[in-house]
Amino acid sequence: MVQLTEKGYKVRAIYRNRRSLQETKKIFQYYHHNDISLWDRIEWVEADLTDYFSLEEALENVTRVIHAAAMVSFNPGESDKMMAINSDGTANLMNACLVKGVQKVCYVSSISSLGKQLDNALVNEEVEWQPDSRRSAYSHSKFRAEMEVWRASKEGLPVVIVNPSVVIGPVNWKRSSGKLFYSVKQGMPFYTNGITGFVDVRDVAKAIIILMESDVLNERFILNGENLSFKTMFTLIAQELHKKPPFIKVSKPLTELGWRINLLLCFIAGKAPAITRDTARSAQLKSFYSADKFKNRFKFTFTPIQEAVKNTARWYQINQ
Repeated sequence: MVQLTEKGYKVRAIYRNRRSLQETKKIFQYYHHNDISLWDRIEWVEADLTDYFSLEEALENVTRVIHAAAMVSFNPGESDKMMAINSDGTANLMNACLVKGVQKVCYVSSISSLGKQLDNALVNEEVEWQPDSRRSAYSHSKFRAEMEVWRASKEGLPVVIVNPSVVIGPVNWKRSSGKLFYSVKQGMPFYTNGITGFVDVRDVAKAIIILMESDVLNERFILNGENLSFKTMFTLIAQELHKKPPFIKVSKPLTELGWRINLLLCFIAGKAPAITRDTARSAQLKSFYSADKFKNRFKFTFTPIQEAVKNTARWYQINQ
């Protein structure tokens, strides 16, 4: 929204509750040094992905839609809720867009909805998702959401999909990728052999606007700044937060044991597990993602992840 308002677009945005709206406003102010003049240009409408009729009302006279709303959870107890929001909610929004004659939709998906490659080969847009026992409920929900978007495209809705890797930027540090920073701030001595992609949130916003302003339709694009090991990523964060980098390597067998013990202890205590099967296994996976399609098509240069980490760390230092 920051970049959309800066470019002079008339923006309507939906929110579910006032608390989330206030959190978003704080991030907006961070990028504009407490100047809320552009914030006041946004028209805010209360709506919910699970409420179809609220979406129809929100889309009145709207020509283009950026769908970035989703629930991110690796807690097994929240799988059904996540599926209802991410998959069924996307179906509701696509149907409402069709009814209201929306001219173009950009769906913000995830690398979790892409396939896997053997021997650490690069994953690109052509690697298709395949179900297996190691797929998280989040991965299933995002894949099914994409199927709803492609279904709507077959029914006449112009769409484009972006698949960001792990998005790094200002956010509530106890949610989503913010947990990486929170864990390091609390003192994170452990690291695993896992490798994945990371991307600056500002690059994701720029890419979405580029695609929405282009004539590109019915294609997907991976958005990825760099492929980094979790050890490297945690070290970058630790340096910016002036904390000790991780120094204890955790093996795959130990992570498998750890999530089981944690699940048992949390069950006894009646708490949500801090470590789940999905998070433990993803921490050991080595996945490499290619954003060459987007970079070559639009001559785009992604921000170094070290700069993304610095930007996010500054946000934390201001708002702690």
